[in-house]
Amino acid sequence: MSNHSENSFTRFLSGKGFYFVLALCLAGAGAAAYLAVETAPDAVTEPEPQPAPITQPGDHEEWTFPQFEEAAGSQPGVAVEKDRGAVSSSGESSSRQPSPAQQKESAASEMPASSPKLSLIQPIDGEVFTQYSNGELVKSETLGDWRTHNGIDIAADEGTPVKAAAKGSVTGVRSDALWGYVVEITHPDGTLSSYCGLAKQPQVKKGDDVALGQVIGAVGYLPAESLMPSHLHFECRRDGKYVDPMSLIGK
Repeated sequence: MSNHSENSFTRFLSGKGFYFVLALCLAGAGAAAYLAVETAPDAVTEPEPQPAPITQPGDHEEWTFPQFEEAAGSQPGVAVEKDRGAVSSSGESSSRQPSPAQQKESAASEMPASSPKLSLIQPIDGEVFTQYSNGELVKSETLGDWRTHNGIDIAADEGTPVKAAAKGSVTGVRSDALWGYVVEITHPDGTLSSYCGLAKQPQVKKGDDVALGQVIGAVGYLPAESLMPSHLHFECRRDGKYVDPMSLIGK
């Protein structure tokens, strides 16, 4: 190369030509790097971000909680209650059994208080001229047939006051084709007393509480026993079964 050419190239490099050559080198390096990335077999592609799911109103996430005993039993030293005794992790019961005396006292306290024995008074003062037949058939003078006599007949004139045989609650007031006006009283022990053949318009109504000896009406007309002397027909029942009123009066 001639001296003139060398001087010209030197002047070119020392001037703006230096920057031109530098730019070409940088461009070549960038192109090589781009080709290396594009052609790499294990190139990793970043996943595109997915939109968050839309929750509709009323959708609730379900949770499953462990049972209490399982959760407590999985932790050492935590006691688990079973039935009425507290059982520790070692399996020893921490509850104390009551003594026989305490068991008897507890059983006695749980028993319902018994009702006092029922004692009746006679609803009216008079002679009992027809007794309770205790299931046996007797001849009815008025109806002309044989039937049981489920109460007692107490002689009394019409208009004689009739008293409650014991305290209780009036559970029935009705007019019956055979027994006339009837008042029924349920007593504290469950006994039901019936007063049959009363005068019209008794002095009590259903739901009234009555005291022993309180006047509930008066002797009236008794269709099923109208051929007999004037009287009150008086009946008692326990657990739906007839009992002899005389067995309860004055006891």
